Amino acid sequence: MRGFGSFLIIAFLLLCCPVQGSREGDVVLTIGDESFELGEFWHIYNKNRHLPGFDESPAEFAERFIDYKLKVREAKALGLDTLSSFRNEYQQYVNEVRYSYLVDSIALMRDARESYSYMKYVVRASHILILTAPDASPEDTMAAYSKINQIREMALAGEDFAKLARVYSQDPSVEHNSGDLGYFTAFVMIAPFEKAAFSTPVGEISPVIRTDYGYHLIKVFDKQPNKGRIRTAHIMKRFESGNKESEASAKLAADSIYTRLLSNESFDTLVKEQSEDKGSVDRNGELFPFTLDEMIPEFALAAFALEKDGDISEPVRTDFGWHIIKRLGLDPLASFEEESEFIIDMLWRQGRVKVNDWSTEELARNSSDFRYLIREYYDGLLIYEISDRMIWQAAGADSAGLHKYYLDNINEFMYPPVLEGVVAEVWDGKLQRKLIRFLEKNPGASGLVQILKDLAGKPQQYSVVEGRFDFINKASNPVAPSLLPRTSELYGKKGLLFWEGAVSEPVPMPFKEALGTVLNSYQNKMEREWVKELREKYKPVFRYELIGIR
Repeated sequence: MRGFGSFLIIAFLLLCCPVQGSREGDVVLTIGDESFELGEFWHIYNKNRHLPGFDESPAEFAERFIDYKLKVREAKALGLDTLSSFRNEYQQYVNEVRYSYLVDSIALMRDARESYSYMKYVVRASHILILTAPDASPEDTMAAYSKINQIREMALAGEDFAKLARVYSQDPSVEHNSGDLGYFTAFVMIAPFEKAAFSTPVGEISPVIRTDYGYHLIKVFDKQPNKGRIRTAHIMKRFESGNKESEASAKLAADSIYTRLLSNESFDTLVKEQSEDKGSVDRNGELFPFTLDEMIPEFALAAFALEKDGDISEPVRTDFGWHIIKRLGLDPLASFEEESEFIIDMLWRQGRVKVNDWSTEELARNSSDFRYLIREYYDGLLIYEISDRMIWQAAGADSAGLHKYYLDNINEFMYPPVLEGVVAEVWDGKLQRKLIRFLEKNPGASGLVQILKDLAGKPQQYSVVEGRFDFINKASNPVAPSLLPRTSELYGKKGLLFWEGAVSEPVPMPFKEALGTVLNSYQNKMEREWVKELREKYKPVFRYELIGIR
């Protein structure tokens, strides 16, 4: 059941306009006890209407639509829709596409824009967590809720939030961070927590928040614009944690380096001489790019405070040492349009997309687009299968019939005429007109190359080739390249073609060489005869008036 995609109904260039008074659900085609909606007709017609090369009218398309549905009807009459291979492939497709139709697209775009509004900032917050399982009993849930509210009252009364976190929070990380989550932006925290954190003003405490982990209190300490992703380099002097002498010595060394930088000494040279961050020395101190929420807060805030590329910070203390930071570049946050693909992908990954719980049948009733799409795939699979059995395999197996068809229609399978001679491609319009007038006054003139030399002002106005070229009988002189066979190397040239030489008559291709073309033509003949039989067998009724044909 492969490869049917190229066999779907071809659609057409003209844009349809539904007839006044007609409705999508009106029956436009009846085949026996089956009926087909006008909406499906226009759906297929419009689906590929911008494809180049098709100019059939809606009436011509209607004939193709009828033939298409007749083949589907015959396939079902032969039981091809009961094959396990068909059912499995069709169901797999339905399962793949149905999910996107279950999404509330309006809510999705609203949530995407809300997430982008969060991405424009980074917040620094602390939290207190009282664990509560999603399936906790009402009693346990109420006890946890009561406890978190008591803690909130203490926080609102002015008690230190970090101290409350150390005493009451059941988040295991509280032992080393006292509830401080550092800076974060969108998609770092789970959705309800994120919404509360970005909605709470700086310095205030959020209402009680419920997540899958339990109940939270959030205190927001800072909110900064998200400036994007920064590229930096640094010089680092380490110190032993808790050793004041070591820290003072490192600070003194960092101050000395900073003074030398102010005296225009090379940053790269001082990195190699002085920096104790072995991981970045070989890169002239350059670190991986980071956003404000991805780096140690003290380092990140100092880096983002640098106003332009090349600026250098005063020594900055972190738990790892003293740093002098150089700004190398800044990539600002992109627009919503540029970020939307990432945002929607994250909404899907984090399970934030709202999805309807309709069955496939309910979805087909509620969405005509989905109904027509899966119907098209269903039909396409069946048409591929029945065409393979009735036409393609049968034609390929009928060697005697193929040879007879070749002999009966030999004029369809000819080599094109061949020009043996000289061809000049002339681009310049003035030279084209000169040469045409010359040939009109001197019919049968020879020596095209010399004539061109005499008439042309510049050799760049034309080019000349000599050889054998697929051509056409009774060609004008000049001839447009587009009139020549596609097999000709002259086809697709830009200028007018002036030619001189002998043109041979077309000759038949040997059967073996023409076999591919013969097979295709023979299959088309078989299909025309088959469709004629199907029309006589099923007697389809099409309401042409619904598409404006009287």
